[in-house]
Amino acid sequence: MEYYINPSHFAKKKDFLIRDFNQDTLFKVKGRFFLRLKRLEMTDTEDKTIFRMTKRFTLGFVRNYEIKTADDRVVARIRRTYGFFRPKFTVYVGEESLDLEGSFYQHEFALKKGERLLAQISKQVFPFGDAFAIDVRGEEEEKLYLFLMVGLDQFIHEFKKTFR
Repeated sequence: MEYYINPSHFAKKKDFLIRDFNQDTLFKVKGRFFLRLKRLEMTDTEDKTIFRMTKRFTLGFVRNYEIKTADDRVVARIRRTYGFFRPKFTVYVGEESLDLEGSFYQHEFALKKGERLLAQISKQVFPFGDAFAIDVRGEEEEKLYLFLMVGLDQFIHEFKKTFR
């Protein structure tokens, strides 16, 4: 299924909406920032929490984030380190490591499990304007992969702001 996010949310707001092609609101994303991303939460239209990403305290340049369900069960982890010219991410769902491919700075990247495409994000032009299109193909964990892609995209925007 494809989801859409208006790209202006990155410049103006910490909270934004995820919509379908007909511009119907499906999910809300709320962020909490203090110098860096501290917390990100995805809720349904009735404000019930679906997933929450929180930063774990670490020293140094490594950032660890946990993705939890509404009942505080950890379902995924993201580990971010800084490379020479771009951030490096390691994504774990359960104990399985997932691969990221593509260009982070052009917001054209994909989340894969081996050769199988789970989700991809790209910036496109639609009749309703520019939007980030997130195509999620991992049906068994569709909302989780959507939230992972949104979180990774937020990290890229954070990295760009920090190293301008």
